[in-house]
Amino acid sequence: MIFRMFNFMNSRIDEFIEERKDIKLILDESSLLQDLLMPQQQYKLLNYVKDHPEHLETLIEYITEVGDETNYQRVQYKYPFLASEILSKENDFFQDFLFEGQNLHFLNRLFSLLNEDILNITQAGYFSKVILTLLRRKHFKVLQYLNDKDISNLLKHIDIPHIAEIIEKVIIPDPNDENQLLDKQKSILQRVMKISLHRYYETEVFDNCLLIINNLIKSQINPDQEELIKILLNPYYFLTICYQSQRTAAYELVSNLLQYINNSGKTDYFLYFINVAKHLPNAFTTSNLYAIPHQTSYGQIITPLSSNKLTLLQIFYLLLLSEKEEILFELINNQSFQVVTNVILTHEFNNQALIWFDKIVIFIFQKLPKFFHESISEFLASIIIQYNRNEKKQVGLLQNTIKPGYQGILTKISNLLVENHFTSEVWDQYVNDTLSKINSVEKKLLCGVDPRPRQIQQYIHESVTIEAPMDNDDKEEDEEVEEEDIPEDDNNKENENDDYEKEQEQEQEQEQEQEQEQEKEKEQEQEHEQEQEQEEKFYDCNEEGRLQQLQELQQIQQEESKVVSKHKQSSEEQELIDEQIEEMISDPQTKPEQVAQIIQNEEALIDDIGPLELENKLDHQVNEYYKKHDDPKNEE
Repeated sequence: MIFRMFNFMNSRIDEFIEERKDIKLILDESSLLQDLLMPQQQYKLLNYVKDHPEHLETLIEYITEVGDETNYQRVQYKYPFLASEILSKENDFFQDFLFEGQNLHFLNRLFSLLNEDILNITQAGYFSKVILTLLRRKHFKVLQYLNDKDISNLLKHIDIPHIAEIIEKVIIPDPNDENQLLDKQKSILQRVMKISLHRYYETEVFDNCLLIINNLIKSQINPDQEELIKILLNPYYFLTICYQSQRTAAYELVSNLLQYINNSGKTDYFLYFINVAKHLPNAFTTSNLYAIPHQTSYGQIITPLSSNKLTLLQIFYLLLLSEKEEILFELINNQSFQVVTNVILTHEFNNQALIWFDKIVIFIFQKLPKFFHESISEFLASIIIQYNRNEKKQVGLLQNTIKPGYQGILTKISNLLVENHFTSEVWDQYVNDTLSKINSVEKKLLCGVDPRPRQIQQYIHESVTIEAPMDNDDKEEDEEVEEEDIPEDDNNKENENDDYEKEQEQEQEQEQEQEQEQEKEKEQEQEHEQEQEQEEKFYDCNEEGRLQQLQELQQIQQEESKVVSKHKQSSEEQELIDEQIEEMISDPQTKPEQVAQIIQNEEALIDDIGPLELENKLDHQVNEYYKKHDDPKNEE
C-alpha cells in the first residue's frame, strides 16, 4: 500500500485497464478497496467505467438486481458492495456525466430499484450510498431530475431508514440553491406530514417521518427558505399527531418548533401555538399508554412520568418564554400551572420534573408581568402550607420514614414568595412557625452560605477587598459580640420538634468535645513543664559531668575524621583499580572471558556506588572493549 501511494509499484487496476478486461476481474481483485482510497486510482477507474458504458451498466445491475443462488456469496454481497463503493466516489466529472441528457438512462436504471413493493434493506443501503453522494455534490441536479413517480416511490419506502435519509436530504434545501425548486420541496414535505397523520400506527413510518421534520427544523435554513417552516406551523397537525400517537417524537416536534421560533426572534409565530396552550391541561392529564405502572425497589407501585410529560413541561416553559399576553391569559384561564403543580406533587421523586418546575416558577416571578405571578401566588401558598410541613412520611415498604421529595423545591419557592412580599394571615403564621425552623436547619447545614448566590458581582467584590489581619484578642472579642447579638426566641422552645432536639444533642456533643480538648491542653502544659525541669536539671549538673560530655564529643569527632580519611584512601585505591581495568580492556589480547570475570567482580560494588552508577560503569567498560575488538564473535 505504501509503495503504491508513492508510485513505487504499479497497481493491478492499471494492468486491467490497459488490457481492457471485464469489470468482474477488477471486482475480484483483492487490493481494489485499497486502490480506491487513492484519488489517482479513483480517477482512472471511473474514467474507464465512463468510457465503457457496458461496465457501468454491470455495476448498476449489481446494485439493483438480486443475484442467483448458485453464485450467492459474490453476487449477493461482494459485487453490490464493491459496485456501491466505486459509484459513490465524489468525482465531479463522473457525476456530471450521469446528468447529461444522453446518459440519464443510467439514473433511470438505478431508480428502477424503487419500483419494487418490498425492498431488501441491504440493497436499499447500497442504493442510498450512491444517491446521497450525488445529493451532497449535485443537490440541485438531483432535485431537478426527480419526477412525481420517483418521489412517490421514495415515499412508498419511507419505512426504511436509508430511503428516509434520502427524502430528508431532498427536502432540506441547499444554501447554494437559488430556491428555484422550493415548491417541489414544499410538496414533498406536505406529503410527509400527511403520511405521519394517516399512518401513525406504523412505528417505523411515523418515527422516520418525524425524524425528517425534526432534522429540517434543526438545519440551517436561509431566510428565503423559511416557507418550509411555515408549512409546519399547523396547530391541527400538532395536536392530532400528539393525541393519536402519544409518542415522544410528536411532542419533541412541538418543542423544537418553539425553540426555533425563540432562537430566530420571530415572536409573532408564537401565536400559532395558542391552541397548544389551550389543550395543555388535557395533555398533562391524559394517561399515556406506554407508561405502565410498576413496583419500585422500596415496594411502592407508581406510574412513571414518561418522557412525554417531561417534554410537555418543556413546552409549557417555552410558551412562557414567548411573553405573549394572549398565550399567558390562556394559560391562566385553563389553570395550566395548577395542573403542572399537581403532576409534580404526584411524581415527587422525579428529579428532572422538579428541575423544570423550579425553572418555571423562577421565570414567572422574575420575568413575567405582575398579573401572572399574582394569579398563582395564593395557590402556591396554599400548596406549600399543606405539603411542606417539615414532616417525614412512610414510603412503600421502607422501615424508616423519609422526607418528601418535593420538600426542597417547596422550601425554595416559599422563600421566593417571602422575597416578593406575599402576605396573608395564614401565610405569615406559616412563615413564623414552620418556615423559620426549616430555614434555620438548612442554613446550618449549608454553613449559612447560599450555594447559588444571585448577586455574584457583590460576592466577587467582597472577595477582592483584603482586610487587615486581626489579633487573636480582637477576634475573640468580635466572636463574643456576635454571640451576644444572636436573638433567642423563647416561643420556639415550646414548639420543639425532632430536628430541634437533634440540634441540642449536637450542641451537647460539641461542649463535651471542647471539655476534652481543654483537658488535653492541660496535659500538654504539664508535659512541657516537666521537660523544662529536666533541662534545668541538666544545666545544674556539676563541672565533672560537663567535662565528660566534652570528652565524648571529641571522641565522636575523631572517629568521624578517621572514617573520612579511610573513605578518601578507598576512593583513591578505587581510581587506581579502574585505571588498571581500562588498560586490560583496551589490551587487544584480552579475551571476552576475562571481561566477563571483571564484570562479576565489579558487581560487588553495588552497595558502595549504587545500582545506576554500577550499570553505567559496566556499559562503559563493555563499549570500550567492543571498540578495541572488532571481531563480531566477541559480542556473545
